[in-house]
Amino acid sequence: MRGNGKALDFDLVGDMASRAGGRPTLNDVAQHSGVSIAAVSYVLNNRPDKPISAATRQRVLDAAARLGYVPNAAATTLRRGYSQVVLVVIDRTFVGDVSARTVEHVTADITDRGYTVLLHVKVSDEQLCDVVRALQPFGVLLLAETSATTRAQLGAAGARHVLGVSYADDDESDTARFWEIEIGAAQVRHLAGLGHEHIAYALPSSDSPRLPVARGRLAGANAEADRRGLPPVVAVPLPLDRSAVARQLTSWRDQAAVTAVCAHDDRMGIAVLAASSDLGWSVPAELAVIGADNNPESQLTTPALSTAWFPEARYSDFAQRWLAAAVAGHAPETSQTTDRELPPIEITRRQST
Repeated sequence: MRGNGKALDFDLVGDMASRAGGRPTLNDVAQHSGVSIAAVSYVLNNRPDKPISAATRQRVLDAAARLGYVPNAAATTLRRGYSQVVLVVIDRTFVGDVSARTVEHVTADITDRGYTVLLHVKVSDEQLCDVVRALQPFGVLLLAETSATTRAQLGAAGARHVLGVSYADDDESDTARFWEIEIGAAQVRHLAGLGHEHIAYALPSSDSPRLPVARGRLAGANAEADRRGLPPVVAVPLPLDRSAVARQLTSWRDQAAVTAVCAHDDRMGIAVLAASSDLGWSVPAELAVIGADNNPESQLTTPALSTAWFPEARYSDFAQRWLAAAVAGHAPETSQTTDRELPPIEITRRQST
């Protein structure tokens, strides 16, 4: 191989870098591979807009591997104005199996495109802006709700692309969680389609981090009941305790003639099934039960639990399309939110309804 008109011995170059005591540079890789520094930069930065032959690309990659070249992340960030980091933002409601599956799908798709994913649990809008200023990320994908003003501030703080959940600055109510509203509406829609009119909603206890999720789902359930002319959905927070749930089921039947229960998630749905068994009630003949999130345990109960859920794989498809568009320079404006892309709710009907 040749660089600058001189033959370069592979081991000699490696030895020179080693003797120098410093990390190999772009110039070292260029000399060893016999191509220009610019071409090395295009290859190592994976620039699809620059025409580099397959043979040249391979020479550069081989030289970089042999020399142990590691890009200087700080210098690269300074030069570009942003890092190769995609910040995925969640909040404290993002717990449980369904949340873990969603994060796994989304982060895998982003990582496969050569970006580093950092998962950040949002504490406040102000802290999130501080994190973005420190990281200068290529993109921010919001899986936690954030105000429209903060979304704009994230771009000003250094995020090149921002997409995800937001609400109007004057609307921080549970109805801002549109994706949870759809879950609750789908639950009632399913039960009403089976002839149920008097429906109850089992919420988590008041200290649960999932309470905002459950309130959003309850809002959707009530909206769907109202749309169908049904009585309002009766709702009570409950502990994951079969005796307490059994007492509440008895009260619902005696006082509100309830024939069906929506559980805020599958764990609560399983508790309702257990309590129904303790009472000697036949499910679904005497009480229909539907959960939410399609956790693996939902199909292991007797009877198996019906459930409403978002297909996480489709959501990750959306994240992958967004990132591909961002890389190509065609990412949507920060005002666009995920409600335009979220897939429809699926109902998996099992024996409990």
